[in-house]
Amino acid sequence: SCLIVMLRATASTRPATPAYLARSPVSSRRLHVRAQTNVFEEVGSAQITENQLQAQRYVAMNRFQTQGGGAPARFEQRWANRPSRLAKLKGFKYFSLLRRVPVEEGGELNLEDGEPNYTSFTIWDDKSGFDEWRKGDAFKEAHGGGTIFGFVDMLVNSLQTLKGAPKPAFYDCLIPISMPLTADDVPLAPGGWREVEADGKNTLDSDCFVAMNRFSVPVENCEAFEKRWASRDSKLEDCSGFRFFTLMRRDAPPGAADDSFNYVSTTIWKDRASFMAWRESTAFQRAHGASKEDTGKDAAAAPPPPLFSKPPSVACYEGVLMLTTEQGA
Repeated sequence: SCLIVMLRATASTRPATPAYLARSPVSSRRLHVRAQTNVFEEVGSAQITENQLQAQRYVAMNRFQTQGGGAPARFEQRWANRPSRLAKLKGFKYFSLLRRVPVEEGGELNLEDGEPNYTSFTIWDDKSGFDEWRKGDAFKEAHGGGTIFGFVDMLVNSLQTLKGAPKPAFYDCLIPISMPLTADDVPLAPGGWREVEADGKNTLDSDCFVAMNRFSVPVENCEAFEKRWASRDSKLEDCSGFRFFTLMRRDAPPGAADDSFNYVSTTIWKDRASFMAWRESTAFQRAHGASKEDTGKDAAAAPPPPLFSKPPSVACYEGVLMLTTEQGA
């Protein structure tokens, strides 16, 4: 089922522009906007075995591709100004709007056609907190205010900044490692949302740096893949600037992930400099070598065979509008 909102105007009989659309003119003569109500159909659909790891957090992501020119700054402005009390909600742990950046500082960001350059990233204590949010008033407030006029206004504004519809994705959080924060490291959000000056012309300053490594793992290898990650000797807690780690497992049936990646390792750092320092450290080499169960002579001679079906894909982001607590994610 779906909700269809249709706005039509012809060159000869164009009605006066409604007040709620006056600040967002649309150039096309006919505009069809469709908002599907089944965007959450993946939630709870994963099929896991009794030997796979149990989820310890839940992650909701929504992926966006912005248009060129000044669209990224306008997109961030819309997020900065949206009505939200996310940080006040039961079960909330962490949020950041992730802006895709090159892996190497100063490098070029080359994305394939259709690949998103922004991702909203929210961590919940468990899936029940996420379910309560998406079915409650707070979700409506953040997505148009619950009225048809607010809904249409939100969609029309999206058309000015985005290419195509957002693509949601949901994940179980496995083996999370979270560092407590000082009060100075927790951004102020008195009403549950950041109060940030966003002019729509310049992108926002980053609050954190996020590194993801995305894996395509055949279903027959999932148990072994999770076991190998659970037995890694990473020592991330000892690294300066480390904030959070998790291995995310896509909450979707086998083979249903739209981007083909059913596992994503995610590490949150204070900044890019902290990430780079870790990447050049012995801790990085240790974490990407043999696991604790493979540290015998045979493991030293040859690393264990890969369990994924194609090479992993790295994606790095600057996080803006970050929300968290002193307990961390």
